[in-house]
Amino acid sequence: MACIYCGRDGEHHYRCPLYEPPKASHYCSICNEGIYGGEEYIVNDDGEYAHWECVDYGRDLAKFLGYEIKTMENSYEI
Repeated sequence: MACIYCGRDGEHHYRCPLYEPPKASHYCSICNEGIYGGEEYIVNDDGEYAHWECVDYGRDLAKFLGYEIKTMENSYEI
């Protein structure tokens, strides 16, 4: 049966007074926004979630996963 306000069957239009925004069960630890159905995400060993698009570069991914990025020192052994 179609909604009397927006005329849609099933999901209501987002401007309909009966519309209910989707609920997020997990939130991104980078942007603090909800992670909703159909969105790609990753989880680290600490149980933190992040949107895949919030992890822009390899450096961000390594940091999120808890890896330490080091700089090699010039050490010559004789």
